[in-house]
Parts: sequence; structure tokens; C-alpha cells
Amino acid sequence: MSARTVAALQLAPLASLIRLPLALMVAVTALAGALAAGARPAGLTLWGLFWGVFLLAAAASILNQVRERTTDALMRRTAGRPLACGRLAPAGGTAIGLLAAGGGLAVLTAATGPATTLLGLAALAWYLAVYTPLKRATSLAVLAGTPCGAVPPLMGWLAAGGALPAPQPLALALVMLLWQVPHYWLLAIPDRAELRAAGFRVLPELGDRQLVAVSRRWIVALALATALLPLLAIPAHPPAQGAVAGLALALAGGNAWLARRERFAVTAARRLRHLLHLHLALVLLAILAGTVAARSF
Repeated sequence: MSARTVAALQLAPLASLIRLPLALMVAVTALAGALAAGARPAGLTLWGLFWGVFLLAAAASILNQVRERTTDALMRRTAGRPLACGRLAPAGGTAIGLLAAGGGLAVLTAATGPATTLLGLAALAWYLAVYTPLKRATSLAVLAGTPCGAVPPLMGWLAAGGALPAPQPLALALVMLLWQVPHYWLLAIPDRAELRAAGFRVLPELGDRQLVAVSRRWIVALALATALLPLLAIPAHPPAQGAVAGLALALAGGNAWLARRERFAVTAARRLRHLLHLHLALVLLAILAGTVAARSF
């Protein structure tokens, strides 16, 4: 076994613990909010914003897994997580989560100021104190959890010196809000029986095909919200604005094409989820690249 393979095996539990792709995505949305402000924040501010938000997202994941370790162990998708499988003790997970939260808040305070820090703390508290327990009580928990994903662009806007409310960060927050709901539903559809057995009530009382159909309507709304960004000069570079508009059309077209093609709900859910992932990644890339290009000319 090569050293690279050994290192990957050692890092895999950490990536699962912090849900690395999600934490990175949340941090990048905060950067997008900062760059949408049109100012030129210092590099230290941007780095502090990125790593502060990343650490808070990681802390939310870790502390959530501490609370849900017994139910995570009952589901195939989550049974391999370090806390669920017993590789990490609850006390250790709690300590790591609190350290990540404290580190994230400290970095945000030093690099961006108290307003951004308080907004990040509020999002973390909402995730753990409201969203996490609501998952056992009502399918509306998914809607109640959307502020957590919508807040990072607002944090970025504040960190760059912007004032709230303002249309640009609110448009980015709307994109994130509309992305989260269908993403979660489509992810959870294959696990419906296991979620119910574990005591979670996160899915509406609809059949799989009905829920996929409702998710498609949310995706149409997401495409419209994405199309709003270029109208607000997000990103600042005109060719990148055209790219974002094209991505909105591509999302709507892909959504319609899959609706005609896929007959099986689980397969449709998986492909729509991949479409959502690709869409958000490309939109964020266009915003970052467009901002860099605008400042180069």
C-alpha cells in the first residue's frame, strides 16, 4: 500500500466527520457574497472569511453527528461516519466540534469584525438548536434549516463592507435557499424507509414520484433566481454574467429533459441531485472567475 493511499485512508474519516464537500461549498458561497459587494476587500479578510466559515460549517457537522450518532448508525448512507461506527468517542467529537466552532468565530472576529461573527454564530446556533431537533418532529424541518445555508453570502457581504439589506446578497441567499430544499429531498428519497425507522420525519407525506415532481418545481424557481444574478451585476464581468445566465437556462433545460426521460423516481432523484451539484459549482466558479477577470481589466 502506497504512502498516498495510507494518507487518503487516514483523511477519509476526517472528511466524513466535517462533510468536507459541503463545508467547502458553504465557505465558497461566503466568498461569493464578499466579491458581489464590488469592493476590494483585503486578502487577509477574504482568507479569514473563507476559513472562519469553513470551520463553523465543520463544527455544525461534527456537533450534529454527535447528537445523531445512534440514528446515523441505523442508516447505510451514514453508518460509516466516525461517530456512528464508534471510531470516535462522543466526548472526542464534542471537543473537536467546539474547538472548530471557537476557532471559526475567532478567525472571523479577527479578520472580518463582530457583525459577520455574530451572524455566523446565529447560523450555527440555529442549525444545532432548531434544525437538528426539528428533523424528528416535522417535514418542515428542511424549510426551517434553509437560513443556515442562506446566511454565508450575507456574511461575505458584511465582511466586504456592504450594508444590509441589499439586493445582491439577498439574491445570492435566495439561490442558496432554493438549492437546499430539493437537494435534501432528492438525497433522502432513496433512504426514506431508513429515515422513518430511525425516527426522522424530514420527507413530506408524498410518494417518491410526487416528491421528485415537487423538487422539479423548486429547481425551476432556482433557475429563475440564478437568472436574476446577472441583472444585479453578479458577477461584475459581462462575459461571466452571460455564463451565469446560460447556466440558468441549462438548469431549466436539464430539469425538463430529465422529467421527460426518467421514469423511475430513485434514478430521477439521483440525476437531478447531480444536476444541482454541477449547477451550483459552476455558478460559484463563474462568480469567482468573473470577479477576478473584472479586476484584471
